Amino acid sequence: MRLDFVKIFISSTKELLYELLGSDVDVASIDMQATPVTGSEVITIIGLAGEAHGRVIFDMDLNTSMKLGAHLIGEEPKEMDSMVSSSIAELSSMAIGRAISQINNNGTRLKMTPPLVIKGTNLESFDRCYETLVAPIQTPYGEVRMNVTIHDLD
Repeated sequence: MRLDFVKIFISSTKELLYELLGSDVDVASIDMQATPVTGSEVITIIGLAGEAHGRVIFDMDLNTSMKLGAHLIGEEPKEMDSMVSSSIAELSSMAIGRAISQINNNGTRLKMTPPLVIKGTNLESFDRCYETLVAPIQTPYGEVRMNVTIHDLD
């Protein structure tokens, strides 16, 4: 597990949320889990490739995603529509893109896949994967659970 990268992903996400929401966000604890912790109604997946590989998964309930989306698009949506999904995808992409820029500036080549937003109820985790660091991020709109799995290729 690349803990140095995980710290960059978490700090970049916190910074971006602070900038966009104009309010403090908090990560109370970071836990190691055997697999990603998902189960809410909205998840966003970003794959990582290059000199390391893995993925970042953002997991949040529908209410949190709707409130974040409303803040980002500047209006109250009636449902989880394509505008809300796109805003959540863009938020995730901006956070991880910022982290990857910092990692690349430090000499490691890393790139990301476009974000994939999945909506539904009782979404289950993925096939067997590597250990995952899980950071619940408290925002004014609810919790966004960040799952980070990243390993060197060597």
